[in-house]
Amino acid sequence: MCVLILEVYKLFDTCYESIHTNLMTRYIKRLYIYCMRILQLTPYLSTAELSNKLMSCINIHQRSYWQILLSVSNNPNKKAEEYAQFLGVSKSKVYRIVELYNKHGVGFTENLKWGGRRKETSYLSLEEEKALMENIRSKALQGKILTAKDVRIVVEKKLKKKVSDDYIWSLFKRHNWKKKVPRPQHPKPPFRRKYAV
Repeated sequence: MCVLILEVYKLFDTCYESIHTNLMTRYIKRLYIYCMRILQLTPYLSTAELSNKLMSCINIHQRSYWQILLSVSNNPNKKAEEYAQFLGVSKSKVYRIVELYNKHGVGFTENLKWGGRRKETSYLSLEEEKALMENIRSKALQGKILTAKDVRIVVEKKLKKKVSDDYIWSLFKRHNWKKKVPRPQHPKPPFRRKYAV
């Protein structure tokens, strides 16, 4: 139907410029935009196959994608706002998932990646970090390393460059070394206790 409306609009634009009015042009454009907002899936999979994909999916993000596609397949000719309200996702997510599915087919989830830029921003691989942390652990058990500053010195020697405190604490967190211990006393003690004789 949308293609038909577009063809009618082009026909009026080219052949009957003197006949059609500005009002008719606006009406046809609005009708075409309304049709563009109704979502339709390219039939790569049937509804039963989409349901099987949804039930067999383990990844939470991908499960929501298949849920969106199944809803669009089961309830055709609705707007993205209706799907978004029903599924509890944003309208842009509905548009994006349907567009990716229509463009790439069933394997559209293979190109989607979640998470940061570990490879581009890390100084060491996870295996190298594990080896370094084992080395630090053995030194810590001997009493040679006591604080995070000592760990920072060892890491900087290994990398031959300076690193931030955030990198050290992230390193601790990645290897489950982060154990917070309360201070022995408050950093801002009351006036009386500080100057008491």
